[in-house]
Amino acid sequence: MTVWSGLVQERIPADRLSRALSYATLGQLVPVPFGYLAAGPLSRMVGVRTTLAGGALVIVGAAVVPRLVRQIRALAGAGQSAHEPVATEGSGLPARAPR
Repeated sequence: MTVWSGLVQERIPADRLSRALSYATLGQLVPVPFGYLAAGPLSRMVGVRTTLAGGALVIVGAAVVPRLVRQIRALAGAGQSAHEPVATEGSGLPARAPR
């Protein structure tokens, strides 16, 4: 979430940031009630352990699959490394040109 928030703030223009974050949050929250609705009947059909294991696999898949996409892996290396300090006024670091 930290990397996602940083990349969104870095790459989305300030005048569009609020709307982009609203849509991203909506996309993250809409599926939750459907998962709740499916969990009960699914655990009754296949068992609680199997349902929990399936849920864990979905979560791991959601974390790993994006890392398999080359364009996503390249995001952090596009301009600066994720650990490189960003110049701010009075920081003594050279300012970098906006992209």
